[in-house]
Amino acid sequence: MKKILITGGSEGIGLAAAQALAAEGSAVTLVARNPEKLQAALRSLPGSGHRSLPADLSTPEGMSLVAKHIDENYYEVFINNAGAAAYGHFTELALDRQLAIMHLNMDAVVVLAHHYLRQARRGDALVNTASTTGIMSLPGIGVYTATKAFVNILSETLWWEQKEKGVYVMGFNPGGTSSGFHTASGGDKKAFAAMQTPEAVAKELVRALRQRTRPRVISGGMNRLFVFLGRLLPRKAVINMMGRFAPAPAS
Repeated sequence: MKKILITGGSEGIGLAAAQALAAEGSAVTLVARNPEKLQAALRSLPGSGHRSLPADLSTPEGMSLVAKHIDENYYEVFINNAGAAAYGHFTELALDRQLAIMHLNMDAVVVLAHHYLRQARRGDALVNTASTTGIMSLPGIGVYTATKAFVNILSETLWWEQKEKGVYVMGFNPGGTSSGFHTASGGDKKAFAAMQTPEAVAKELVRALRQRTRPRVISGGMNRLFVFLGRLLPRKAVINMMGRFAPAPAS
């Protein structure tokens, strides 16, 4: 039975991935900050051997708790998925909130990836969840997009560093996904024209994890086309285009 650790596993893409992997016979450990949501998520998983670990990864205490857990427990796969965002112009959002997002989206990713890869064995895999907005840039959610660009570049370098050891690292890039992420970020989930369900995104994540061919994977045909077309345009034109379609905060 394969053991898999998933942060941000109580809802959205993390939970959908957990359900898909549990259905294949894996034992999944879910990490999230809300104990009640974690217990509900566990009850939704098929199979047995699943566990939960409540932790707020935007705090040093939460990072240390999960890092210690990784040191003491072996996992064949780690999906480093927890993340947060805040809709609004940079100067209009509270600085403390944006710094907390940076701690969660970057510091926690680095800390946990470091602990995982130091003990990873040949055949193991690390997935870092990034975002297509980290490739294209999206005004109105600037700190989030910058953190996801960081995750993408980090994942690519780790892919190269780990490949001769037989450990696979992937930067996984969903686009707009119909989950509670957007409302939790203070935005409108209807703001994106092309939405995938968490289940559809998770299906692509699991398939890419099985294939293990690329350091960067983009989920969804429309997202792949959009990113490809963006590479053909001058960068200024891409940013102006994204700015015109940037989602506004929910009223």
